[in-house]
Amino acid sequence: MKKTGKTLTLSGQMPKRPFPFQLSREPHTVLEYANVLDINRAWKVKKFSTWIQETGIELGAYSNPFTFGIDVQLSTDEIPFTKDWNNAGDNRAIGWGTLSYDVEDSSSKNVGNFSSAQRRLMYSEYWLHPDNIIQNKLTISAQSTGGNPTVEGLTGYTLNYIIELEEVEISPAESIVFNIKGQGQSLDS
Repeated sequence: MKKTGKTLTLSGQMPKRPFPFQLSREPHTVLEYANVLDINRAWKVKKFSTWIQETGIELGAYSNPFTFGIDVQLSTDEIPFTKDWNNAGDNRAIGWGTLSYDVEDSSSKNVGNFSSAQRRLMYSEYWLHPDNIIQNKLTISAQSTGGNPTVEGLTGYTLNYIIELEEVEISPAESIVFNIKGQGQSLDS
């Protein structure tokens, strides 16, 4: 595997997601890379970040203070509903992230003259599989965590993402291996 020096940055938003549907992860396709003419080229994720768009007021912090988390996954195939989601043992999963937010009326904190609802990122961390290669598709999916009655009564969140890729040259044998590794395989059929 050899770097070509070319890079690509993808940014966008997942469609708005409701909070209470933790098991409906609905993968969002970020990149479809149809590389049928040159199997010796692929993409490698260098880093990624996510954050929510909504402000504290839009999330409903004027009612009760609350916290919530979001788990995020990058994969080379759709992994929506199975136990394999957020599982580092699944070859299709290549990146994971976690975010924690605190949402409350800032008048309850010593934050200066602000007296409206605030959304604070308390924690975020991201991990990438070091041997990730994208030959066909890159998806992002997310689920909310730490649900409570306040959070589950909200309209939802919009997840922003930014993903930095670099192009790599691979051999035909590596291309075959990464194509197989990057797609879901069923041993039952």
